[in-house]
Amino acid sequence: MRFALAGGLAAALAVGVATAAGNSSHGVPRGFRPETAAAVGTRNYWVLGEYRCGSEWCNALVRSTDGGKHFRRAALPSFPSQGDIPTLSFANTRDGVAYVRNGSRLYVTHDGGSSWHRSGPTGNVIASALSGGDVYVVTSRRSYERSPVARDAWRPLRYPTFKHGFMVSLAAEGSRVWLLGTQRRRHADDSDELALSRDRGADFVARPGPCLAELGGRLVPANARVLWAVCPTGMMAELSLSRNGGRSFPSILSVHDPAGLRRPSLTNGAEISPFTPRTAVLYGGGEGPLLRTTDEGRRWQRVHQPARIYQLDWLGATTRRFGLAVVQTRSSPDAGLWRTTDGGATWDSVPIHQ
Repeated sequence: MRFALAGGLAAALAVGVATAAGNSSHGVPRGFRPETAAAVGTRNYWVLGEYRCGSEWCNALVRSTDGGKHFRRAALPSFPSQGDIPTLSFANTRDGVAYVRNGSRLYVTHDGGSSWHRSGPTGNVIASALSGGDVYVVTSRRSYERSPVARDAWRPLRYPTFKHGFMVSLAAEGSRVWLLGTQRRRHADDSDELALSRDRGADFVARPGPCLAELGGRLVPANARVLWAVCPTGMMAELSLSRNGGRSFPSILSVHDPAGLRRPSLTNGAEISPFTPRTAVLYGGGEGPLLRTTDEGRRWQRVHQPARIYQLDWLGATTRRFGLAVVQTRSSPDAGLWRTTDGGATWDSVPIHQ
């Protein structure tokens, strides 16, 4: 991803605050290419992407409040000029967070993206989670803190005894919090460690994790008991599902023994998004299609999608039936926004225009 701020906007963001007034236009920039997104319910979308501004590439955040019929320019946090695609999350129509993983501090908004400011513990953000009215953050300075999402009131929490590094995954659902990382003393089976909390991250119980030590993984909860894990094994990956809140993860998909759609092979870029405890949509990575399960991963079927995927940049469900995806297709190098309203069974394109 290319990051470049126009001179006037860069000056406005020098103190770490971004406002919509600093943008040169309130409309969608010409040639805008989405790279990540966030949504609340079925009508509020935020899409962050880039566009050509002279000989440089500039960033923009656009927002729709009418289900994608119209988009308008929002403010943009002052991310580094070069780095990975930012993470963008909203708890409701007003309160959200944004950061570049291991590349920036945490930025928060309390007005739907009209303005942003730095908040939270010092250090670059490694992982974050939003749930139950709280935001949780782990940073590169071994800070682990929680704050109500509607206001900046951060409280330090006790960090589990991981060997600290960049391979930390954080997930939350209601009052439950999961932290996945490499422990200081390795397990005999070379697994990582999963720390479970039932009290909003105040206290943790450690268990062997579903992924390999040092390689990291991604945790995606469907509810307080059903928790998916995507575990890289090198260039490929495995998918596991816990039905008991993370206490155990029987592997249900394996790159070592693929068997058609019942056990699809995954790359380390795989993503999964649950719509219900039983229904989820899976992207296996590369140019693979979107797959859908309605029986907790026992069987998978291809979904109806507008075009063949070249690469998926982001995937997320916000209700039992609604979800968005940011994809690049084979027919065009530019990314597009896709939407589902039937729990991931079918997808259509959403034009991004004013």
